[in-house]
Amino acid sequence: SFFRIQERPSMRRDDFLRTDDVFFEKVARLCPVGYLGLITADGFPRSVALNFAASGNKLYFHGALAGEKFDLIDGQSPAGFTMARELSYIPSNWIGPQYACPATQLFMSVEIKGRCSEVTVPEEKALGLQVLMEKFQPAGSFKPIMADEKIYLKALRQTGVFRVDVESWTGKERLYQEKPLDFKQKIIGKLQERGLPIDLETILEMKDTLLPERAE
Repeated sequence: SFFRIQERPSMRRDDFLRTDDVFFEKVARLCPVGYLGLITADGFPRSVALNFAASGNKLYFHGALAGEKFDLIDGQSPAGFTMARELSYIPSNWIGPQYACPATQLFMSVEIKGRCSEVTVPEEKALGLQVLMEKFQPAGSFKPIMADEKIYLKALRQTGVFRVDVESWTGKERLYQEKPLDFKQKIIGKLQERGLPIDLETILEMKDTLLPERAE
């Protein structure tokens, strides 16, 4: 693993826990928006929604070089970061009549503890912006962002690039992996019948849980 997992995270259901790097990278790739948690001067938490991209155990995002968020990112500020990929909503009546409690949301998520800082080295600023472009514009059609590329010199000076260094993380996945095979097949059938775009993605993720073993 390229992450330092400080301790086994506390989670009520171990069968929902994911700790493998492949899972982290997948959620980071699929989530267009993450939530950066910082502590304000008066001691209250602030959660900031932003686009981000992962490169190994670092998360990059960009923003203005002024404002409250910029002021809160001071050196190696303690930070939390959440990324969650919402999958299908499962209505209660797929499981039983009248009883509301089985209704649930399927998802994949990662909760991060780390430190946030401004990137000031031009080469790393270029790297951060490049990985953002690769994530959000995978088709390319742009000149690679490099610190010595003339067309990007002004943008690199004027754009703030920031980095979260991941110190530990907890992954959670809710795909009915704890349920018996016939239950999962029933839900997959219902998803196929409903046929929303997110249902097709959920089916692919659920079919992975049908395998006898999953690599961790």
